[in-house]
Amino acid sequence: MDSDRKIETQYTGAVNSASVDSSLETPDYVWFKQAMLKKSGIDLNQYKQAQMHRRLMGLVERLGCRDFKEYFDRLEAKPEEYAIFLDRMTINVSELFRNPEKWRELEEVILPEMLKGKRPLKVWSAGCSYGAEPYTLAIILDKLSPGVKHTIDATDLDRTILERAKAGRFTQVDIKQIKPAEIARYFNETPSSGGMADLEMRFEVKEEIRRRVNFQQQNLLADRFSEGYDLICCRNVVIYFTDDAKDKLYKRFASSLKPSGVLFVGGTERIFGYQDIGFTMPVPFFYRRTGSANAVAA
Repeated sequence: MDSDRKIETQYTGAVNSASVDSSLETPDYVWFKQAMLKKSGIDLNQYKQAQMHRRLMGLVERLGCRDFKEYFDRLEAKPEEYAIFLDRMTINVSELFRNPEKWRELEEVILPEMLKGKRPLKVWSAGCSYGAEPYTLAIILDKLSPGVKHTIDATDLDRTILERAKAGRFTQVDIKQIKPAEIARYFNETPSSGGMADLEMRFEVKEEIRRRVNFQQQNLLADRFSEGYDLICCRNVVIYFTDDAKDKLYKRFASSLKPSGVLFVGGTERIFGYQDIGFTMPVPFFYRRTGSANAVAA
């Protein structure tokens, strides 16, 4: 995912009180957060509270609920409303090769060095949304090392968006950064039915590329991580997290990377104090793990 869009969720078992705005802490909202934690492992106290409260109030008002207790009851009774809740927790806006200059640096600077040994890489798209980021990775790796069977994992919290990602279907807007020759090489196109053609999902990633990506559901800040990754992409995912949640996540990413593995983050997600975690920064927004990474267990 390069995806400029994302809230993942975390359960730490503790409230980060520094992040909670007391003016928002009405009794029913406090109850709702505790109930949601028990139901799903989503710890709403781990997010910037003003933005989260505003988003949730929009959902409450949409259904005409009197309060958060009634809204929670609605989520319990109607699975489709719970799916909408999860979807609103993940603002899915993305495209393939979003911020193309950074993907160009990955393709021309970072990956060629990793591929010198001609071995398969292990790559992870964390918070993959509807698949733009992992398919971008698959296309780049196919161009740089055709025929090599790399491992590309892609995870997201939202089951519905993962089903869309597996289908690998995109609009004209999603693929606007891709050259026509590469569109022909990597996508099957169906004719437009007219109307708003740019918004039709007419471009399907070819099966040989789709089957290279392993999609699975994951609560990014609660579930265990695999290890031994050469590259982790987590772009524009953590913008709603508290600073404490971000720090813990970056340390967990470091522990999941091989020594010299690289974490690729979004253009608004510069990691302050990255040296203390055990990273160097060969190129802005690319962080390479050193052998002495100060990581925590994943």
